[in-house]
Amino acid sequence: MKYSTLWLSLLAVCSAQAAEEPLAVGDYALQQSKPAKTERWRCKSCERDEGWFGEVGLSAGYANDDGATRFRNWVPSQQDSGMLGIFNADLQYRGEGSRYGSLEVKNLGMERFRLATEQGHYDGMRARLGYSESPFYWNSHGRSVYQPDESPLTQGSLAEFDKEVVRKKLTAGLAYTPKSPWRPYADFSHEKKEATLAYYQSSVPGIGSGPGLLPKPVDGSSTTLVKSGVSYLGEGWLVDLAYNGSLYRTDDTALYYGSVADPYANERAYEPDNNFHQLSLSGQYNWDRQSLTGRVLTSQATSNGSLTAFRNAPISQDDFHGEVSTLQADAKWVGRFGRDLTLRAGGEYRDRKDKSDEYAVVGKQRGKSDRTRSKADLAADYRLSRSVKLTTGYQYKADQREQADRQDTDEHTLFLKGRYRPAGALQLGGKLAWSTRDGSDWRHDSAAGNGSPTLRQFYLADRDRVELRGDLGYQFSEGMDARLEGWWARDDYKEPDIGRSEGKDYGLDLTLNQQFDDNLSGHLFSNLQWISSSQNHAYTGAPDWDPYSTAVRDEITTLGLGLTQKKAFDRDLELGLDYSFAYGRGKTDASKGYDYPDLTSKQHRLEGYALYQLTKQHSLRWDVRYEYFQDVDYLYTGEERNLGNLNQDYNGYFTAVSWLYKF
Repeated sequence: MKYSTLWLSLLAVCSAQAAEEPLAVGDYALQQSKPAKTERWRCKSCERDEGWFGEVGLSAGYANDDGATRFRNWVPSQQDSGMLGIFNADLQYRGEGSRYGSLEVKNLGMERFRLATEQGHYDGMRARLGYSESPFYWNSHGRSVYQPDESPLTQGSLAEFDKEVVRKKLTAGLAYTPKSPWRPYADFSHEKKEATLAYYQSSVPGIGSGPGLLPKPVDGSSTTLVKSGVSYLGEGWLVDLAYNGSLYRTDDTALYYGSVADPYANERAYEPDNNFHQLSLSGQYNWDRQSLTGRVLTSQATSNGSLTAFRNAPISQDDFHGEVSTLQADAKWVGRFGRDLTLRAGGEYRDRKDKSDEYAVVGKQRGKSDRTRSKADLAADYRLSRSVKLTTGYQYKADQREQADRQDTDEHTLFLKGRYRPAGALQLGGKLAWSTRDGSDWRHDSAAGNGSPTLRQFYLADRDRVELRGDLGYQFSEGMDARLEGWWARDDYKEPDIGRSEGKDYGLDLTLNQQFDDNLSGHLFSNLQWISSSQNHAYTGAPDWDPYSTAVRDEITTLGLGLTQKKAFDRDLELGLDYSFAYGRGKTDASKGYDYPDLTSKQHRLEGYALYQLTKQHSLRWDVRYEYFQDVDYLYTGEERNLGNLNQDYNGYFTAVSWLYKF
């Protein structure tokens, strides 16, 4: 076949013109198109900018606890009232390759603060170091004839002391992620506790028959925790071998207190030195939409304490050695069969052996606390439709306590749960559970039992329990949703000659969230709970034991609301406000005609902030906190002369202005 050279010449001319002139295709008008905005195509999270990133803040504020140190659990200032400075930092470092680092400073300048740093490589060695101090305050107006800065405690005039504890903790850790399935790790922490605790005593020598407080100074105790292990990650399975250790040490053996003439007249024991060691092996295996996890643990806890420090105790040996060994194994299996059915099965076994000394005190044999626990459970999930799911199950628990009044107890539980979650705005859920507990015959011999043929400890007694739970969720609109939860449970104890006869727990939870617009949101929550129990008692000194009963009822009410406003006053200003109210009352009635006074507590909390963005990097923040708290315990009412003002009634507040810098 022959090709004409004319057609080849025309094709060359057209190709040359196409290369020199823009292409024009009528309807699409490509000659009018603009360049694509490719800046949005970038993956910002994939960018590897190196350097430090984060935020630092410097604050100046004022706090006043109204003379009640309890307020400092929320605002841990270093003094009752006055100015304070606070420094915060949350920084991250990204280096070359997988190099990273972090630095955290939280509330430096307050009594409760934390310092932490971490450095390393994501795919290599990582190390972290931290230090923190955490106080907890009870009351600063307790009174005692003994002062905690003395040793031994010697009677003097009544004076106030602070009941508080401060924990100082140093932490360190190492982890290594090599390019292999092995994953070794190690953690370490050392904590020192400095505290002044207190014993309540019905009478204290030197102040008559009235009650009193005995301060307990704790200044030389420390706890060291060690954890190390190695994991191996296979294809569809993993295994982990770990060690956990705890060492508790104290410088004190006994707390002595008495008169000036005999300061060693009375004594109380401190917690002895103790060690805890645990070795665990755990693993998981996955196959065909099924998984099996298991764990085996063995541990030993030991303690050693000197008995020669207690001159008033009739001891038969100089030291007491305590030892408890525990062996535990548990496993859990989960299997999915199709899209609708899921089965679960699990089991647990735990054996605890008490090998502590039995004859440390002359004429008394210490009872052992050996205990064996077994547990098994079965459950099934079945999806009836895309919106309805049912779960049913059975659980069995068996306990054996060698030295208890009842050696064996068995508990059976059946439950049924349902969930209705359609595509619409409504969600419903519920649970019904029933359990029963019984066991072996009761024994009341003097060697192992309590000697009372009618006493039933609540954790050993026969019991039937019924529990109902339900929840309702509804989304009224795109910006408004609510959730209501309720529960009711009743415990019925059979043959409660002496002991608990009935227990109830029921309540309601309500939450409401509202997004008014793009910048304004709010929430509301409330909780109502009632807990009650009935118990039968007896006077052992009366010829017929003179039985009587008491009914205890606790009521708890919690209410709260919050608002957040962004772009307030059409500026880069964010406002936030949270308020909560809590009220509790404990009531005890007795069948003999005497009703105990109520125990009450009331709390109002208000917290607000304002955050103003000055520039992209600089911002100012103002915080304010207010708390009103009041409680009344009749145990302390009328005993202020001996005990001090242990019932609290205060108004505490805190405010601070912060400068924040982001980079």
